[in-house]
Amino acid sequence: MSGVGTGRGSSTRDVLYGAAAALFVERGYEDTTMADIAARAGTSRRTAFNHFPSKGDIPMLWTRRMADVAVEVITRSAGDPAPERIRAYFRLISGLVEAEPELTRQMMLGWTAATGPIRYESQLLADLRPLLREGQERGEVAATVDVAEAARTLSDVYMGVVFRWVRDPDALGSFQEVAGGGIDLVLSAVRA
Repeated sequence: MSGVGTGRGSSTRDVLYGAAAALFVERGYEDTTMADIAARAGTSRRTAFNHFPSKGDIPMLWTRRMADVAVEVITRSAGDPAPERIRAYFRLISGLVEAEPELTRQMMLGWTAATGPIRYESQLLADLRPLLREGQERGEVAATVDVAEAARTLSDVYMGVVFRWVRDPDALGSFQEVAGGGIDLVLSAVRA
């Protein structure tokens, strides 16, 4: 999942990101250093740290890139009901997660090691709130629903499934089915 570069800095960042992703899959997040990433990317450690002040910033970029892909897709379907667009958003992210299971596992381990879940609000919240608000305006989401709380609940359910899957991928069966079932449960509770 490479981002769109807009110049030399973006290109270097993309190369560093690609090197990190490959090393995380090969060696694991914990066993990869910024020096390893810089060497694989053909840059200096200083350059690597200019683009990623800490190794923990790389999983943050990974999550943002996945969300950006999903937002782009659901933006094109603006006429569809908000609950269906929310389902599509999660299906798309789930597909990306399942397509690269070891990368997902390592990025999630890295995000957790960098205290991402504690330090940062989930990107999902910023993406979901406007969809839920739009659903309320269209009468698809109950007017009594607290949009911020509904977005948080959707995010919490999804992240819970991700963490369970990272811990034991074989225990869940189909990631998309389990995640989709949780999302459907929340969406059924907010339906108008």
